[in-house]
Amino acid sequence: MPAAIPDRYALEVRLGRDGDIEEWLATDTSLDRPVLIRSLGPESSVERRKQFVASVTAAAKTTHSHLARIFAVSEVEGGAYAVSEWTGGATVADRVAAGQPVELADFLPNASGLAGALSALHSGGAVHGRIDTSAISYSGAHPAKLGAFGREPGWTDPEGDVRALCAGLETALTGSPPGGPPPSERVDGVPRAVDTILRSGQSGQLSADDLEKALRAAPTPRAPTSDTSPTSRRLLITALGLVLVAVALVAVGAFLSGGTVLVVPTPTTEAAIPTTTPPDVSTTLPTGLVIALEVSTVDPFGEGGENDQIVGNLIDGDPSTEWRTERYLDPLPLLKPGVGVSVRVAGRPARLRLIGLSEGTVFDLRWADQPKPDPEDWEHIAGATASPGSTTVGLPSRSDGYWLIWLTDLPQRADGTFQAAIAELRFEP
Repeated sequence: MPAAIPDRYALEVRLGRDGDIEEWLATDTSLDRPVLIRSLGPESSVERRKQFVASVTAAAKTTHSHLARIFAVSEVEGGAYAVSEWTGGATVADRVAAGQPVELADFLPNASGLAGALSALHSGGAVHGRIDTSAISYSGAHPAKLGAFGREPGWTDPEGDVRALCAGLETALTGSPPGGPPPSERVDGVPRAVDTILRSGQSGQLSADDLEKALRAAPTPRAPTSDTSPTSRRLLITALGLVLVAVALVAVGAFLSGGTVLVVPTPTTEAAIPTTTPPDVSTTLPTGLVIALEVSTVDPFGEGGENDQIVGNLIDGDPSTEWRTERYLDPLPLLKPGVGVSVRVAGRPARLRLIGLSEGTVFDLRWADQPKPDPEDWEHIAGATASPGSTTVGLPSRSDGYWLIWLTDLPQRADGTFQAAIAELRFEP
C-alpha cells in the first residue's frame, strides 16, 4: 500500500515496484498534470525512510535537462513519498528487453547529456547510488533522463555512479551488458573512441565531468558507406578506361574525317574515388584526459595499406590482440623508407607506451596537427629501438592532432622474413 500522500495527488495507475519503492502514475490536481509518485509503505523501517527522503532531497537541489525533476518529498505517518515529473514511463531497460536499444544517431547526445546531469548532481554534493538501465527513462520524443532517486544505495561514492552509468550506456547502445565484444564491434558505425570512453569510465578512470566532455568530443558516428573495396575500385577504374577508349575512338574518327581532334585530360584515380575527411574533435577535454580516437595504417611507398583489417587492435584496450606489418623477404630499408600507423589523439599525452612491439624494431615518432602524405613533413619527435615487452617514449607537449609511429627497420623472423608486430598503443597523461 502507498504511504498517505496529500489529497492533491490523485492516484491513477499502479505501475509496480522498484525494489522496496511502490510507483504510481498520478495526477497533480492543483496543476492538472501527470506526475510519478514513488513511496515507501508501513513495512519500511524508520532508517530507510530517512535515507529515502535525504537522497531525494539532495537530488532535488540540482536542475538539469537530463535529470527527472522532483516536485516534492516528505516523510509521513507510515511511510515516505516523492513526487517527480512523469517522463512517459519507458526506460532503457524496457527498450532493451523489447529488443530496441538506443538508436546510434541518438546515443551520443543523450549519453553526454546524462553524463552532464550526473556531473551536476555530483557538483551539488549528491550521489545517486543505484544507477542501472531502469533508472534512465527514454523515448524518441524526449531526451533521456536520470531518475529513480531514493533507491537503497549500492554505493556512496561518485566513482560508483560513473562506473554504473557507463555500464548502462553500453547496454543501451548494444542491447547487451558489458563483458562481450566492444560496442564498435557490435553496432555498425560506432567509433572506437566510444569503446575507449566507456571502458575508461567503467574502470574508474573518469569523473562524471570527464565523461561528459569525452562523449561530447567523440567523433560523430559514421553513416553507412558504399562499398569501396578493391574490387569496386577496380570496376570503377575499368569503367573509366572504357570511357577513355570510347572517347579516343571518337577522336580518331574525327581526325580521319578531317574534323578537330578532341583532347581529353586523363582523370586520376584520386579524383574518381571519393574520400572522406574525419570530423573535427573538440579540444576542450579536461586536463589529464587523453583518448585515442582512431588509427590507420600509413604506407605511402607501397600499395597504400598494411594489414588495415586488424589495425584497430592497436587501440582496443586488449593486449592479447595485435597489429602486424606485412612480411618482407628483404630488409625494409632496401625496399622503402618505412611503414607505419597514424593515431588521432584528443588531449595532451605525456608518454606513449608501445606494448608488445617486436624487439629490435627501429622506429620514429612524429606529430602533425593534420595527417600529411609525406612522412618527412611530420614533426620529428623521437627515434628508438624497441626493447623486450614494452617501450615507453616521453612526449613533448602537443595538444590533440595525429601521432605517427613510423617503422624504419623490422626484425628478422625465424623463417628469414622481416616483420614487426605491436599489441597496443597507449597514450597516457
